[in-house]
Amino acid sequence: MNKRAQMSLIAIGVVCVISAAFGLFYNFSTLTVALSRAFPTDKDSPYFYQAFYTMSSVCILCYLLLFCCGVAFLRRSVRLVWLFVSLMIFEVIYFFSLGFFLWPMPQLGLSIAGATGVANGGLMAQFLILFPLWGSILAIWAKRHLQS
Repeated sequence: MNKRAQMSLIAIGVVCVISAAFGLFYNFSTLTVALSRAFPTDKDSPYFYQAFYTMSSVCILCYLLLFCCGVAFLRRSVRLVWLFVSLMIFEVIYFFSLGFFLWPMPQLGLSIAGATGVANGGLMAQFLILFPLWGSILAIWAKRHLQS
């Protein structure tokens, strides 16, 4: 087996597990604040909590899948590479589509915009290091080298 491809897969696995743990911690901490109704809302954002809970659910599901992929990569298994790449594509589309399509909506826009910052903050760790870009490319490269 290719040693570089194995090390690359392990590095991606480490970043996956750390990112997933950070995201889960972030979302569970913001959920505890939301459940106590501590987030301030006003008449301009009446659907804040509904948007927040929906987006938090999507993010938690993404973190759980990311954690599963990370564990598989740490075990040097390439069977979840396409799930990982699909998840990275979904996260990018999800994050940017909120701003492009939902914020401008007259009734829901301010609620969704406010909830986006709070619910999706856990994704920022991945986006700051451009993980969806280099992680996907490196995972595909590692899969090709480990299967040949």
